[in-house]
Amino acid sequence: MTETDAGPTVLVALSNPRTEGALITLAGAIAQQKGGRVLAIHVVTVPDQTSLERAAEDREKLDASSEELLAAAASDAEAFDVPIETKTILSHRGIEEVFDAARTNDADTVVMGYGGTRFAGGRVEGSLDELTHDLPCDFLVLDGQRLDLSDVLVPTAGGPSSDLSAEVAKALRDTAGADVSLLYVADAGEAEAGREFLSGWAEGHGLGDATLRIETGDVERTIGRLGSEYDLVIVGATERGLLSRIVRGSLAFSTIERLDTPVLLSERPSSRSLRERLFGGR
Repeated sequence: MTETDAGPTVLVALSNPRTEGALITLAGAIAQQKGGRVLAIHVVTVPDQTSLERAAEDREKLDASSEELLAAAASDAEAFDVPIETKTILSHRGIEEVFDAARTNDADTVVMGYGGTRFAGGRVEGSLDELTHDLPCDFLVLDGQRLDLSDVLVPTAGGPSSDLSAEVAKALRDTAGADVSLLYVADAGEAEAGREFLSGWAEGHGLGDATLRIETGDVERTIGRLGSEYDLVIVGATERGLLSRIVRGSLAFSTIERLDTPVLLSERPSSRSLRERLFGGR
């Protein structure tokens, strides 16, 4: 299904029917809030020993499952006032193909599932660090299969990826009616300074109506303790290379692993200028 190409592009990399609905919900909300469109792709990873030409000959079988997945995506996107385009891509390269699709389609944001990153093949490992340290756009990685958007928690200590988390929270508030809470974990004795920071941060990111939560203690333990009270926790990357560790399956973030609540990991390219972050250019 192809619609008019207008506004920012939110690219969704689909790989699992169980996570399709949640990923399309996120992409649709972001695209609607930005006045953009959704591009849903299904990357079918072909074994290295099988040529793409040979795989294309067996495309009828591949297309059956791919078309079902993408048809569900198009149907779920109807809940949002956004155009959607769907594509099936045959590739030897797995996640590299997602990066290429983001670049060639001038994507503003990529949305993908945590489990879906495991389709990285052996050949990608050598260039993975280079890929993920030069992100073509914003990346959002969802760890979870269900998505209820009544209450959203956004921990923040500032930074570009926290800016992205705020944008997503605002989109979910505006399009899905989500109640947003912001969390700042302060050092002992710094709670008042933390409240002042968080209040200013909320106003500066269009979230002045959010509930502010100031806690002291260990950041990960605090997120783990409070996260279960919410339907979604949006965590911004605090360092470059977060996506690389997610793809390798080596993300040592025990809080995320323990939480039953879905977690959305956000990473924004740190090289993007202030103007690019404000106006979406590249």
